[in-house]
Amino acid sequence: MSTPASPQQLAAAIRGAAVTAGETAPVVRGADWRLATVTAVNSNGTVDCGEIRARRLPSYPAPATGDVIVVTRSSSGNWAAAGRLESSGAGWTSLTLASGYVWPGHGYSPAYLVQGRQVTFRGRVGPSSGTIANGATIATIPAAIRPPAGVEAGFAVARDSGVNPAVIRAEITDTGTLRIYETASQPSWIALDGISYWTI
Repeated sequence: MSTPASPQQLAAAIRGAAVTAGETAPVVRGADWRLATVTAVNSNGTVDCGEIRARRLPSYPAPATGDVIVVTRSSSGNWAAAGRLESSGAGWTSLTLASGYVWPGHGYSPAYLVQGRQVTFRGRVGPSSGTIANGATIATIPAAIRPPAGVEAGFAVARDSGVNPAVIRAEITDTGTLRIYETASQPSWIALDGISYWTI
C-alpha cells in the first residue's frame, strides 16, 4: 500500500505540472513559432491554418492551400505567416500556359520562383502546332505575383535560332498577360529564362 503524499509533495507535483504545461503552451510562453499547413487563402491578406488565422508577410506573396509554412505568434496573440518551406522542387512552381501552348520537350518546363518580392521565370514554351503569332498571349501570370498596377514589363528572350538575332520581345502587363511579339519569322518556341522583376 502506497504512502499518501504529503502536502509538500503534492504542491511540488502541481508546480512541476504547471511548468511542463507552460513550456508547451504559447498562451503561457508568449511569443512562439511553428509549422502549419494552409487550409484556406483569404482575400484580405490572411491565410487559415486550421484554427489559426495569420496575416501574410511580404515574403509570402503567392499562398496556396496545402503549403507548409512558418507561422509566428506575438505575446499579444497575433499570428503572422512568414512563408512556405522549400520543397524538393527548390521552390519552382509550374506556370499554367494558355490553351494551345505547351512545353516543347527541351530545356526546363515553364515555371516561376518567388523569393520575397522578386519573381523569376524559366523554361520554354511553344505552340501545340505551327508558330507563335505576333502579340499572342501564351500565359496569364497569377494575380499575387503580377507586376505592380500601371507597369508593363518588357524583356528580350531567346527563341529558336532560325533567325538572327535569336531574340524576341516578351511583355507582362499589370493584368498578368504574358505576350510575345515578333512581326516576322514567328518563333516555334521561346525561352522564359532570364525574365525577372520585383512586385513592389
